[in-house]
Amino acid sequence: MRKDPLQNLKVVAVVGPTASGKSELAVELARVFNGVVISADSRQIYREMDVGTTKISREEMQGVPHYMLSIVEPNQEFSVSAYQKSVMNLLNRIAHKNLKAKSPILPLIVGGTGLYVSAIVDGYEFSNVKPDAGLRAKLNASPLGQLVQQLKKFDPDTTVDLKNKRRVIRALEIFVAGGKPPTRTRPSFSVLKIGLGNNRQKNSRQIRERICTMNIDALVKETKRLLRRRYKLSLPALSALGYRDVKDFIDKKITKRQLQDKLVRLHSQYAKRQLTWFKRDPQINWVTNINEAEKLVSQFLFD
Repeated sequence: MRKDPLQNLKVVAVVGPTASGKSELAVELARVFNGVVISADSRQIYREMDVGTTKISREEMQGVPHYMLSIVEPNQEFSVSAYQKSVMNLLNRIAHKNLKAKSPILPLIVGGTGLYVSAIVDGYEFSNVKPDAGLRAKLNASPLGQLVQQLKKFDPDTTVDLKNKRRVIRALEIFVAGGKPPTRTRPSFSVLKIGLGNNRQKNSRQIRERICTMNIDALVKETKRLLRRRYKLSLPALSALGYRDVKDFIDKKITKRQLQDKLVRLHSQYAKRQLTWFKRDPQINWVTNINEAEKLVSQFLFD
């Protein structure tokens, strides 16, 4: 029996809250260790949403190949199971290339969407229950708090983001159809998890700096372009942080300063939820700089 090439593959996950510097760290690691970056961001998968999702630019990539960015239209549905299937296919291709490569490629799973990261490095197995538009509409009419209570009756220890109504509804949809919550299995490849940004105070400063230096004019143009394409603000894609507030700014309901303050608050709240997710994982090695990360990767690859 032929050995699964994935058993020889080594994968590094770089995780943490928004504005922590994950993308920059990943690019540096990729340049040192012949790596490629595979985004694990549930909003950066969408096209035409670069400014609002703070998507890495071509210049910032520094020649490092990046995958799972700008792959679907904002009005297309893209589930975590679809993400998992795409990335696992990519990892299989990399593993096969590495069998003959003098310098193996190091895949870096990089992002702040905890479920997307876990779908790959924790071997989650997801239910194949199909979407039920009627049930979703019915559930969506109920308050989030009520939906959370229903979900906890099915699964008291749920790991679903209970502040994300869309994910709560999907979890309920699975249970109502007789499905089961995601289960973890051990992936066939080796994994090193590196975390960046577990200092809340420092991360808060970085978020404020990011928003204060954000090109608001470009964000406004991007939002107007999305609206001209008749993409509704109720779409899951456009629930990304800030687009609804930008629309308020366009409609002169709030000032530029008020928009910036709202963006800081939204990003800070999101970062808090991200950190809560990642802090639950004892396998994450938290670092503060590139040197610490390089040392961990060197030990992982060569020891």
